[in-house]
Amino acid sequence: MPRQRRPTRGLSHLRTLSARSEAPISAHKAYLRLSFLELERARRMQEVRACGDRCDAIRDRFGEIDAEVARILANLNCAAARATTPEAARRTSVGRRPAARHFQFAY
Repeated sequence: MPRQRRPTRGLSHLRTLSARSEAPISAHKAYLRLSFLELERARRMQEVRACGDRCDAIRDRFGEIDAEVARILANLNCAAARATTPEAARRTSVGRRPAARHFQFAY
């Protein structure tokens, strides 16, 4: 006796939990979800405050840097002598090698 074949099943025959998502969630799950969201909001606000504090510290440091640069420039303008034009450099043979010689090792 020939064995009967099962009909092929398609995508519509797959069992999923998608229908369950349309049902309203229970109250305790809703409150739990709300509490998780509030905790996340609190963590994010803490991050925002910490970031603001870091930005304020960086801005304060910028002010300190600008004040120090201004102080150094003021000291230089008062104490430094006027720059003079340098004399033309004299040509000497010091440090020059003749073009015909090459670098050699002596053993």
